[in-house]
Amino acid sequence: MARYGYARVSTDAQVNDPQIFALQSEGVETIVTEVISGSVPARVRPQLSELLGKLKRGDSLVIARLDRLGRDTVDVLNLLRILDEEGIRVRILNIGAETGTPNGRMFLTILMAIAEFERELIRERTRAGLAAIRASGKKLGRPDCLTKRQQSHIRDLSENGMSLREIAAIFKVSKSTVHRVVRGQCFQNMI
Repeated sequence: MARYGYARVSTDAQVNDPQIFALQSEGVETIVTEVISGSVPARVRPQLSELLGKLKRGDSLVIARLDRLGRDTVDVLNLLRILDEEGIRVRILNIGAETGTPNGRMFLTILMAIAEFERELIRERTRAGLAAIRASGKKLGRPDCLTKRQQSHIRDLSENGMSLREIAAIFKVSKSTVHRVVRGQCFQNMI
């Protein structure tokens, strides 16, 4: 049953000395440090990913603060859940929680409920925003890259036997764009 520490800062201008001091004060001897943005998913970070690969059932991952695992609540909670299922404890020093205990599991459950609530609020706001945009008559999505005249020309070229790839090269668009025009799936709201 090994204990590993993880300390992360986002930029070279920051220092992780307080995190390392907290981990050493906890008696953690093996500490992995990393300089990478918290927005990068936990499993994609090179140093953390390598450390996670070393962890075995019964081991502990010790962090100074929960936000050192990442900024994305859903990503962090997913990682905590996976580690808990693999029998790996996560000790979060600043809040005194450890996921392998009944209190830690309760804490994790509360965090997951909050994250789910946050996701639902985001979905609700997104749906309301999209509905408001539709109601105002605006078109959603990116603007068409071709005018009505160009789209008509593409259909003519296709009907005369030119390949989609050749047409795409002429108009400097993707083959799939030409395919959508030919099938009549492009919106024709540009001049």
